[in-house]
Amino acid sequence: MTPPMYKRVSNLFIDAGLTEGFIVQYLLWTDDPNDRGKAKSYLVFRPGGGTNIDKDIGSDYFVMVDVISAKGQHAYKNADEAVNRMIDYIKDHPLDDKCVGQITNFGGIPSPILTEEGRLVFRLMFSCLYGE
Repeated sequence: MTPPMYKRVSNLFIDAGLTEGFIVQYLLWTDDPNDRGKAKSYLVFRPGGGTNIDKDIGSDYFVMVDVISAKGQHAYKNADEAVNRMIDYIKDHPLDDKCVGQITNFGGIPSPILTEEGRLVFRLMFSCLYGE
């Protein structure tokens, strides 16, 4: 699949304006070494598994999106609001992108995890039903 589904979902989020205020990364979160105050927020898109991929049959592609906040209470609120905007957008527009197919939030909004350095991380999962 070219581009891979996690990049297609990233493109959908970018086009919908859901990545504003975040640094977009792929596969692995890499903190900016110059961000000593931990003031930057990140979105990391990566594959998350799925169902069997067969020719001429639709398959579910799972995409994990990590929403990583900057440090501090204001940043936590911003990350929480961003997560809710993402979920609402996908709920309201599940079939808008032909390159993604049908996208659905998978598993709701999980409890955030606090990193050792004081960032919140929400790990969202999306399922994309796609077939050519």
